[in-house]
Amino acid sequence: MNLKRILKLLAAFFTGQGVSIVTQLLIPPLFLHRYASGVELYGEWVALTAAVSYLNTLNSGIQTYANNQMAIHYSGGEVEQAKVVQASAVKLSIGLIFIVAVAGSTVLMMPLARWLHLKFVGSFDASLTVFLLTLQIVFGWLFSLLFNSYMVLGRAHRGQNWGNFQRLAAVLIMSLLLWQRASFPVLALSQLATAVLFTVLVAVDIRLNAPILLPSLRLGDARSMMSIIRPSAYFGLFSISGFLVWQGPVLLIQMILGPAAVAIFSLTRMLFNFSRLMLSAVTFSISQEITIMAGSQNWSGLLRLYDLSERVVLFLVTTVGIAVPFLCPLAFTFWLHKPSLYNPELCLLMAIVFALVNIKDHKIQFQYSTNRHQQLAVISLLSYVIMCGLGVLGLRYTGIVSLMLLWMAAEAVQAISILLLNRKLFPSEIRVSVAPVLRALVLLGLCFSVIAWPLLHSVSWSLTSSAAIAIVILTGASVMAYFTFGLREIRTLVAARLRQRFATVH
Repeated sequence: MNLKRILKLLAAFFTGQGVSIVTQLLIPPLFLHRYASGVELYGEWVALTAAVSYLNTLNSGIQTYANNQMAIHYSGGEVEQAKVVQASAVKLSIGLIFIVAVAGSTVLMMPLARWLHLKFVGSFDASLTVFLLTLQIVFGWLFSLLFNSYMVLGRAHRGQNWGNFQRLAAVLIMSLLLWQRASFPVLALSQLATAVLFTVLVAVDIRLNAPILLPSLRLGDARSMMSIIRPSAYFGLFSISGFLVWQGPVLLIQMILGPAAVAIFSLTRMLFNFSRLMLSAVTFSISQEITIMAGSQNWSGLLRLYDLSERVVLFLVTTVGIAVPFLCPLAFTFWLHKPSLYNPELCLLMAIVFALVNIKDHKIQFQYSTNRHQQLAVISLLSYVIMCGLGVLGLRYTGIVSLMLLWMAAEAVQAISILLLNRKLFPSEIRVSVAPVLRALVLLGLCFSVIAWPLLHSVSWSLTSSAAIAIVILTGASVMAYFTFGLREIRTLVAARLRQRFATVH
């Protein structure tokens, strides 16, 4: 376990999360306050981006599987095999880009505005926006494949920083255009331009600083490309699952309840996603180590990494996740200047759902980073298909609450499945304990029972009272979680490594 690599990737990922937070802090208020009918218009932008985001399902499996497999081969000394996998993945990606770009042009003749029940965006503008966003996504496939290949050399942080630069440039340009009240097609064109530019820039960087990662297309053949398709398809199922869970509810709410409900749901979910961004930084920072250890079959080191990272994640789940609901009134008041959008019942349900999501995200990384993901991909897809299918009926008759309960059930099923699958990841003589997760669920149940009443009544309280209660609850939960998950050992380990590092420097 290389702590230096983990910390570098953690820093890069935290920077990326900062960019995501900037995006989420800048874009919604600009929509809400620079356009007439800002709430509804923002809801329609969310619906259009949701409509096209499913395209990521076509290629994310290829680049994820290929980069994992390249790192596994490279860490095992099989450099030639790693190059073959890369070349095959690039050829498949280029073929998909061409096919999707041509097929995507047909959207220009589709009545998207009528299909999505749009009221504030014209039919042609809606179709042109989706087409340009389609091109942005397909160029992003090649960009992602290139910058993620740095993981092969144990330098995933460098690739992550390229992704950070691209997203920051995209959000800053879009913010300037929103300030000028630009049309939807212009906003989409700006996203496409940044995707093309940074694909070229990262290719130049690889040529200059890591030439071994430059794809050699002569190595890829039909047989090697076919060997990538099946395992990649299972990663594609994860992307379909991601579309169903993150964009599916948005589209359903748009069609059944309208754009105002989409805005409230999306903005509330966005606030809780801030906590997920923080926790996913911890999980993502160890992904490179998981792949390298699996490739070298260092099972004892991998188990140690599993145990230590689990403690940190469960500590954060039971602290940050408890405080966020009480911060929602502050966010809607000072960030959006729309306190009327605050829904305490929805916030409580979101808090429970995201606690399960954050636990699952950590566990899934061990399947994801070792290419042992096939069973989990099917379970994930089926659970979200059922969620969305039943959600149609729930939204019509009982509103968003039923959709949230279905989402909660889907996450619980997946979390249990992942715990069982992770036990099979290791050799039979190594046993993975589920006791820490069980302790976390007991602690979460206690905390949510305590906060339920004050949270549901917080709409009539002052912002100062809500903030004070959040601080008290966060402090109590932090103390309990610190001792429950044994964070002292981790604090001692990190402090010792840092002291050793600084002693070496001086």
